[in-house]
Amino acid sequence: MKKSNNAYSLLEVVIATFLMGLAIIPAMNFMTSAIHAGQELETWNQMNLLAVSKLEEQLSIAAADFLEGSDSGTFADPGLEGIRYTATRSTSAANGGIADQLMVLTVTVWDDENGNSAVDSGEPQVSYATKLASMTLYQDGT
Repeated sequence: MKKSNNAYSLLEVVIATFLMGLAIIPAMNFMTSAIHAGQELETWNQMNLLAVSKLEEQLSIAAADFLEGSDSGTFADPGLEGIRYTATRSTSAANGGIADQLMVLTVTVWDDENGNSAVDSGEPQVSYATKLASMTLYQDGT
């Protein structure tokens, strides 16, 4: 009777499986870190878009009445409860404004990872600021 050597032994199958497992582990770690980096990038993009949107909203409010004020809250409407904002409109010289002439608008958006409603040093944040001048219309009385 002739012996056939066309099949793999159990030991060869176990070794091949082990080597495949060793090759997959770094690939899985790479994929996990890539997914995490993608989520962080998406959060930064959302925060930038939301900050610009909130700054435009504050510009609209300031242009309408040129009144100082502040606002804060979350972006719960688009389903981003963990992302918070603060917005201020000030004519104070300490903030860079000029009373009744130049208003400073500042918006800060952050990912409130610990849920304490405050910007902490480790939390990602985006801040935008601009200035708005009060334009007075002068007319000749004649």
